[in-house]
Amino acid sequence: MLNKEHWEKKHQESEGKFNRVTDFARLCYFNFMKRKNAKVLDLCCGKGADSIFFFNKELNVTSVDYSNEAIKQFNSTQKRYDIFITSLVKDISEPLPFEDESFHYIYTRLGLHYFTDAELKKIVPELNRVLKSEGVLMIQVKSISDALYDKGKLIEKDMYEDESGYVRHFFSREYAESLLKDFHIIMIEERIIDKGSAYLEIIAEKK
Repeated sequence: MLNKEHWEKKHQESEGKFNRVTDFARLCYFNFMKRKNAKVLDLCCGKGADSIFFFNKELNVTSVDYSNEAIKQFNSTQKRYDIFITSLVKDISEPLPFEDESFHYIYTRLGLHYFTDAELKKIVPELNRVLKSEGVLMIQVKSISDALYDKGKLIEKDMYEDESGYVRHFFSREYAESLLKDFHIIMIEERIIDKGSAYLEIIAEKK
């Protein structure tokens, strides 16, 4: 349930900001990404800070985002630092343009919680399809413990739209487990940070 205009405007207004590697990327790399020269799919990559971090760790990265503006800024950063990471503009609620078992790792930070339950039930099997056998899926999403939970217009269970049109689907542990029933969940932890922000961080292996 993505609003194209919203995301183009958001990235335009924040050009030159918020493009630093995240704690979640560091957690994933140093604890779960052990394979050398592995293929990584970074979904909903934004301006590409985490993608560049993985690239600098000698991983083979493919990056996808819904926003043309985000990918434009990402490619500009790549040009500035003379690097090359494959980047695509793509709505991930549609079939992914990759062959079966293409990636060792799929990483998505704050990407999946913009979709409805019906959309997620199409997205997750696609992630399973393009992930190699025993490949690892790494997800960070908003938790139902977040301060913004139950605020705004109810879209469906645990999904709300605020006054600016920003939509979030908040995840419970039980919902995450049901959504990832075809994966072996290695880790599922809640992280609460400043100002009441709460996230579920999930590491799951393809069965």
